[in-house]
Amino acid sequence: MRLTLEEIQKQLKAIQNRYNLYNFDDESIFGYSILIMHDKEEEKERTEKEKESFLQHIIDNHSRELVKEYKHIVISKGKYGKYYIQIKRGERLYPITEIYVSDRLGTTVENVYETAEAIEKIHTQGYVESKVEFPTGEIIFANFFKNSKMDDYAFEVPEDIKYTDQFSINHSLGEQRTMEVLSQIHGLCYVQLGNTSAAVYKMSDDKIVMINPWVEDYEEDTVIKIPDEWELIGEVCCDVWRVECIDQQNFAKGDTAPFEKYEYNKPFMGKVNPGTWHVKCRYHHMNDDKEIKSGRIPIWVELNRIK
Repeated sequence: MRLTLEEIQKQLKAIQNRYNLYNFDDESIFGYSILIMHDKEEEKERTEKEKESFLQHIIDNHSRELVKEYKHIVISKGKYGKYYIQIKRGERLYPITEIYVSDRLGTTVENVYETAEAIEKIHTQGYVESKVEFPTGEIIFANFFKNSKMDDYAFEVPEDIKYTDQFSINHSLGEQRTMEVLSQIHGLCYVQLGNTSAAVYKMSDDKIVMINPWVEDYEEDTVIKIPDEWELIGEVCCDVWRVECIDQQNFAKGDTAPFEKYEYNKPFMGKVNPGTWHVKCRYHHMNDDKEIKSGRIPIWVELNRIK
């Protein structure tokens, strides 16, 4: 049977489902169909054999079937041992990460479930979390700490894992793992925010929060007041979409630039009780509008001393 444009579209449409729709919608199918029919570089129609081979390649790469569905997360499976973990957004699914199950890579189906369930936990509780040590309680805050050459981060994820999907800040589990490894290696508290600024308040010697600096002026018909007992430590402009803080003892161990080298957005200090602190970052898991309209201050980040 000769492969016409209509027949190619029909076969591609037959594998379209909820699990591949994010990158295999009707417009994408039409585009693939044109590519299958015509060799753009050679400016000619492909041979029947070429069409069949290309069509099968597209089908194999986009076929998905359900493995397991959670409240927030869905696992689907493609060809060649590839599993996809997606998050629900209304009726649609959006990609989080992909895992190849392979003896060569040492990955198993159990790894897929473990990853999906760890992500599900984050989205169920509504925050990423880690722990950090503040041995002296003298904490330095910054957008990010610069190295002594002023050309890179002072505190980084190790090179061998830095650009792996496991530590990608493009998904919540990678973000949490990044928080954990920076704390373990450098004693750094790192939280991923967005294109914003953050006001850092001390609620007590055992609790710090980070919030929207303009929360009191958010909307004319909504009255939100910062409690008088909250002490403003400082504000951070998130030129890089994060806030970092570290105990001065750990700061001194790093290859760090002195404060006077910063032209603006300079680091600042706050004093709290020393000890082990628990960090929660809700920034990507909450709705500021909803919180404010309910009369609550949206707390993006919360640090609590636990011992």
